[in-house]
Formats: sequence, structure tokens, C-alpha cells
Amino acid sequence: MVCKWLFPIALVGALAAQPVLAEAVSDQAKPEADAKSPSAQRAKIRQIASDTLADVYQAHPEAQATVAKSAGYAVFDTGGAMILFAGAGGGSGVAVSLPSKKETFMGVAQAKAGLGLGIKNSRLVLVFMSQKAFNKFITSGWAFSGDATAAAKANDKGVGLTGASMIAADVYAYQFTENGLTAEATVAGSKYYVDKKLNTGK
Repeated sequence: MVCKWLFPIALVGALAAQPVLAEAVSDQAKPEADAKSPSAQRAKIRQIASDTLADVYQAHPEAQATVAKSAGYAVFDTGGAMILFAGAGGGSGVAVSLPSKKETFMGVAQAKAGLGLGIKNSRLVLVFMSQKAFNKFITSGWAFSGDATAAAKANDKGVGLTGASMIAADVYAYQFTENGLTAEATVAGSKYYVDKKLNTGK
């Protein structure tokens, strides 16, 4: 009997705590956030993006040509701290428009619900097959929901990316965890936004 009413209360508490936790952990998850100047942080983010793309191409060499012809891509380095009944995470990354290679430095806040305690880190590569999808990601502070994958598959017109998961219309993802490249990217509960400090600071 106790479990029947305890779970709803715990779930409500988790959802209420998510914004605060995500903001707090997001700062910790940025590559040496606030410990270096914005220019140093940008350099670190660029290096992580370059290394992560190299890992993708090593695993799936044929993907390199497809990414090069895409509207753009984004690479994020994230971390999350799971706390009892609620979790929060965040990180930094860069979105690159192609073929201009214009950079937009961004942040990500993540909220999770569930039992657990510990810290998990991951790297995420998003590839945008249309300019519309890329622009929406940059300008709208795109938030991926739990039904993103289902919606993506419903809108799939056959344009694929080797080894990647389709997570939204014209958007594919690769995700690396501590165990390496995963078969299914997880972006539910993630909110992406332009980081004004990293884009304007020196």
C-alpha cells in the first residue's frame, strides 16, 4: 500500500527539482567551465569536437562523406549526476554550419527521472540533413522529448546516416559513453541553447 502513493510523490518531486539540478550540474559539466577564459573554453570544445568526429569516422568511415554534405553538425560533451529519484546534467558543445563552417557555441541542460546515484559522461554528435533542421536547432533552443525517435521514424524519407540513430526529422545522432559508441542515442529530456558568454567573450 505504501508503494502505491510513494511513487507518485517521488515522481512529482523529481520533476520539480529538474530545472534547479540541471542548472547546477550544467556548470560543472562544461569543459573546465569558469576556470578558463571563454577563448580557452572554445579551444577545448573545438578539440573535443574534432576528436569525437574522428572517433565517429573511425567506426563508420562512410559517414564522413555524408556529414560533409550535410547542413551542419553539433558535438556536445556532457555529464550527468544522478541523485535519488531525480537527475540532472549538462555540458557544452559547438554547432557548425556547412559549408561555411560558422561556429555557434552552445550549452545543454539535461533532466532525468529515476533511481540511481553516480556520475555518467557522454559525447553526442548531431548531424542535420536539412538547413531547416539546423536553423531550428540554433534559433529555437530545441528540446528533444521522449517521443522524438518515433516522430523521426514516421517522417523518415530514406535519407540515412551509417551507424547513427534518427532522433528527429532530418536529424541523426551518434553517442559515445564510457563503453564506447552506443547503438541508440539518448536525447530525451535535453534542452539545447546558445551560450552567449562563449560566443561573445574573449
